[in-house]
Amino acid sequence: MDRLKSSGYEFVLLPRSATPHKRGVHYFHTCAFLTAIRGAVDMVKEGRRCKKRIVVRPSRFRAGLHELYTYHFPKHWSAACVANRELIKEAQRQAHALEKDHSIEALEWRVRFFNHYFRVFKGGAKPEGGMKPYSRFYQYTYVAIYRQLQAERKKAQEPEPVSFEPIEPEQPFRLQRHTFKTAANSVLDIFTSPNDTSLEAKLPPPI
Repeated sequence: MDRLKSSGYEFVLLPRSATPHKRGVHYFHTCAFLTAIRGAVDMVKEGRRCKKRIVVRPSRFRAGLHELYTYHFPKHWSAACVANRELIKEAQRQAHALEKDHSIEALEWRVRFFNHYFRVFKGGAKPEGGMKPYSRFYQYTYVAIYRQLQAERKKAQEPEPVSFEPIEPEQPFRLQRHTFKTAANSVLDIFTSPNDTSLEAKLPPPI
């Protein structure tokens, strides 16, 4: 900010009630040369020295002003953050490709966007789940593709249901009641026989 001020740039303080406004974003007037530059201007050298990414770009919501803000990169990323960043990059890549594509699939995406634009953004209807009113084709396609990739990854991580059928024997063994009664009576007859009272005679023969 000090270097920009010394170069003649004038910073603007916005009132607290001004929306949309994110904390850490500074607005300033710039010269015609920088105004002619489209997209983001990344100050790589200063960012490396400060271990941050410094971005200067034209404001999307305030005509005539530019934005100055920084990104802070942590030293270590968790596995979930790395996987989420990969999804974001893939969604951005596909959304940028659709902007330049003229295939049937790209035309279908444009039809979906125009339907969203006139029905939600202009008409005030409620957007789809997880979506917001988007006025630009890239914004709509990026969010839609990102949510689609998230759903696919979540489905791939879910364990597959285990399905099995119980194994039943072809001829299950069943102990009949009369069989058990007959065997019990036979043993009882051996020990209650009046003809032979010896223990050896009462015992069943060896197998």
